[in-house]
Amino acid sequence: MGDPYAFDGLPVEPIRAGTVLLVSGPMHAGARDLALQLLSGTADEGVVIITTNRRAERIADDCARVGIELAADRAAILDCVGEEASNVPARVLSVSGPADLTGIGMCFSDVYRDYNSSGIERVRTGLFSLSTLLSFGDLKSVSRFAHTLGGRIDSVDGFGVLLIDPVIHDDRTISTLSQFCDARIDVRDTDATPELRVRGLPDQPREWTPFEPTSD
Repeated sequence: MGDPYAFDGLPVEPIRAGTVLLVSGPMHAGARDLALQLLSGTADEGVVIITTNRRAERIADDCARVGIELAADRAAILDCVGEEASNVPARVLSVSGPADLTGIGMCFSDVYRDYNSSGIERVRTGLFSLSTLLSFGDLKSVSRFAHTLGGRIDSVDGFGVLLIDPVIHDDRTISTLSQFCDARIDVRDTDATPELRVRGLPDQPREWTPFEPTSD
């Protein structure tokens, strides 16, 4: 088991390697921003971002705002939007679309294989988002994909974040997908600053706790 993954600037204690989190909250409440912040690691870590509804250039800009340093040898963006990417410092792999779950999985495996061969042992993975996948596929298929992705992350002592917007899904959908994650972080908006709470992990904030978003 590798060392826990730590999170600078967030009220979240280090989390053991192999953990996959479901981050659930309205996008306007800072859930997307929090998910990105959770991917900001140390210089020796790799990062994989699966983007289903935002161009690679925009994801790269978001990463810069939260302190994720993108470099082609240790940062990869799996782009399901399909538009040509330019001036992106990360490695960009194109997927035919959000419905191509097999293609996403194959690109993900390719990146992990390359990281492993170059000596990168710690990798953070973010999926933005499950909600888009659900708009293109059924719950059973997306659940199977989440289960497979989580298993791969666990097998290599990685860390994963799967983002979902509960406003557009029913409780059954959220509950089903939660079963394929190790824990869940809920996010809500307030008049002051967004708040989070963690379910399913020890020594984490169980009550609503404010955090500072860093991206626009």
